[in-house]
Amino acid sequence: MGLVLEWDPPQNTMNTLFNYTAEIKGWNMYEPVCLSSSSLSCDFTDKVSSFGTYQLRVRAELHGETSDWVQTETLSLDLITEISAPHVELKSRKGQTEVDITDPPMKKKNLRDVFGNISYLIRYWKYGETKKEELIREQNRVVLPRLEPLVKYCVEVEILYSKNKSQTSNITCLTNTPSNEVEPWLIAVVLLVSFLLVLVAVVLIFLAVWFGYRGCRIIFPDADLPEDLKKFLSQRSQSSILSAMQENTPVKEDFCELRILHKEPISSLDNQQIEGPIRIQTHKNECCIGANVKQSSEEKSKMIITTEQKPLLLE
Repeated sequence: MGLVLEWDPPQNTMNTLFNYTAEIKGWNMYEPVCLSSSSLSCDFTDKVSSFGTYQLRVRAELHGETSDWVQTETLSLDLITEISAPHVELKSRKGQTEVDITDPPMKKKNLRDVFGNISYLIRYWKYGETKKEELIREQNRVVLPRLEPLVKYCVEVEILYSKNKSQTSNITCLTNTPSNEVEPWLIAVVLLVSFLLVLVAVVLIFLAVWFGYRGCRIIFPDADLPEDLKKFLSQRSQSSILSAMQENTPVKEDFCELRILHKEPISSLDNQQIEGPIRIQTHKNECCIGANVKQSSEEKSKMIITTEQKPLLLE
């Protein structure tokens, strides 16, 4: 922020070279700043503060003679200060356009140090259209919202300070880049399909586990076999005949050949005296069939029994 006073030379003195003296009054009295200078301006920047109140005056001098003082009204520096336009740069990335704002340079301090909180009025619109959108932000880097991809936009910026505005920046245009964001409806479809796939997978896993469990219960039941059946299977497994059949090996077994010789009965009475079954016994007591034999004491018949052993092969 600076304070510069400019003036015009006296009238009807086009070819005359004058000198000028300019002074500034702060609190009590005037203080010279530019003495006998030929310039038509004087810079008071080093003598002022940002929110001070001042009064300026100037006079012309020629060959030791001076004109009357010409003074200004009382000036409030913060009210008469005009800030130049900010510098604006646009950057676009992944479907978003960022506005980078640079404050204008100042002779003393910087804009934020002088005015504290300042804000930016940002106007943007589609190239070729007249309708403009406005944003007010305090940051000097702002991302423009609701921009369409691959569309050219233009931007201009003003600085807002102490109820005043700076000069408007130059119009800057840039084409927005394509967006990498996924549409909301596509996200919803993906989530729905994923949920259905997970649900089907859970159902298939449950069915596989259930049928596997049922199969194991059928193959390996928890109920025990009856004791009689266990005993039968145990005896059967220990049978030599079954073992031989399983091994396909013939087993040799002895058998007895019986021959029965008897005398013909004399009469029918003799035939009636023979009762019950006949007991047959070999010499070695190995092959026996039948039970007790009852014979009458008056049996007249004699029975002769002979045995002969012959081998029998079972396959």
